[in-house]
Amino acid sequence: MDIQFMKDYYDLRYEETDGENHFVDETAYQEKQSEQSKMEDQLMEMVGGSESNVWKLYESIMCVYFDMEEIIKQAVYLQGAYDRERMLK
Repeated sequence: MDIQFMKDYYDLRYEETDGENHFVDETAYQEKQSEQSKMEDQLMEMVGGSESNVWKLYESIMCVYFDMEEIIKQAVYLQGAYDRERMLK
C-alpha cells in the first residue's frame, strides 16, 4: 500500500470536513452529543463560567484531545485501507 498517497487522500477527503460520515449511527451520536453538552454545561457552572481559568484549561485539554483523536482516526482509516488491500490479494 502506498501509505503516503493514502495519508494525502485522507487529508484531502476527510480532515477538516464538516463531520459528515456515512457510517456513523446518527441517533447514537446525537444521544452522546446531547449527554456531553449537558455535562459540559454543568461543569462550566461548577467552575465559575466560561471565563474561569479552570474552564479555559478544560478547553485547552479538549483541543489537544481532538488533535489526538484526529491522529487515531487517520490511523484507523489507514488500517482499513491496508486490510482492504490484503483482502484483495
